[in-house]
Amino acid sequence: MGPCETERAKNVRGTNICKNVLRLRLGEKLKVTFYQNQVIGQNHTSFTRHLGLIVHDRNMCPLRVHSWMDIEEHKLEHMWPVVTEKFDSDDMNDQRDNVLQHMRKLWNNWRGSLHKNVKSKSLHEVLKDVPMGVDKSDWEWLVKEHFLSEKFKGGKDGNPPNMATIFFETHKKGNELVEPEIVEKYAEIHELVQSEPSLTNIEVVERCFGPQCKSHVVGFGGGITTKELKGGTTSKAALWEDLKTTRKGKESLQKRMDILESKYEHLENIVIHQSSSVPSIPS
Repeated sequence: MGPCETERAKNVRGTNICKNVLRLRLGEKLKVTFYQNQVIGQNHTSFTRHLGLIVHDRNMCPLRVHSWMDIEEHKLEHMWPVVTEKFDSDDMNDQRDNVLQHMRKLWNNWRGSLHKNVKSKSLHEVLKDVPMGVDKSDWEWLVKEHFLSEKFKGGKDGNPPNMATIFFETHKKGNELVEPEIVEKYAEIHELVQSEPSLTNIEVVERCFGPQCKSHVVGFGGGITTKELKGGTTSKAALWEDLKTTRKGKESLQKRMDILESKYEHLENIVIHQSSSVPSIPS
């Protein structure tokens, strides 16, 4: 187990630094092994952390873009040598596209985590609370020009929401996404919506989840067919209203269930108390 792996085992949080990468001499590289287009085995943690450092570096990977697709090609080309400067593999050059795809996922997940800081605070608080490692001017742009834009939020001014908004609303707990796999899928959907705004909701779903069956569409629940989603704007707006109504009904039902469970527990405690206080009858 290398230094990075040891640090991970201790579960120490903080700056994403990997000492065994920093200790490398000029021209020295860490060996990695790819299996099914992913790095495995020794140095895989160091490799992933190094990719994370690259996508967090504003000089290499800009934050002032709406989507990974908006990053200029020459910047993407510059990222690859930064990877190969520290790591090597028998098939390193063949893995370029897969590594960049992994970096894209890390970048999207990071931006998704930054968005969590926006949802439950006032604009003043958000702008004041600049995330660690993010330039203040970049943060202001990301909040004002991206997170608060109508295109990002969707579903405003009477227009039907995009699939990213629907997915968020139907998977959130409280006012945020909790499960890592849900956060990752939301980031994927949101990036696709931003980069190809002309796609319909069903096209976004099938790009991210594959072909959908007639009776169930991911993100919309049972009873809504692919044919309905391929209808016009009016039908989509109606579906959104139905979705909001369903969510309200679900929340109301959950509240009633919570009340019933509380009453049941109270009655159960009374019965237990009464049974324990009844004197035993001598035989």
